[in-house]
Amino acid sequence: MADTVSFIDDLTTVHVGHRLEAWIGGSLRHLGIVEEKLPELGVVWIRETGTGARKMLDMIGYDLRLR
Repeated sequence: MADTVSFIDDLTTVHVGHRLEAWIGGSLRHLGIVEEKLPELGVVWIRETGTGARKMLDMIGYDLRLR
């Protein structure tokens, strides 16, 4: 059975505390927990797993997926 990946096209479905993946060109670039979001601007901030760094991700530069 094929694994179907569905990326987020609406940040209103993402909530603080969700685990989020950020992909570029089929490669996972960031993984972390959502800390803040601005759906009207298409951006979300995560606390990156492993490094603890805070990252701002946008829907234009990344393919975002809930994990």
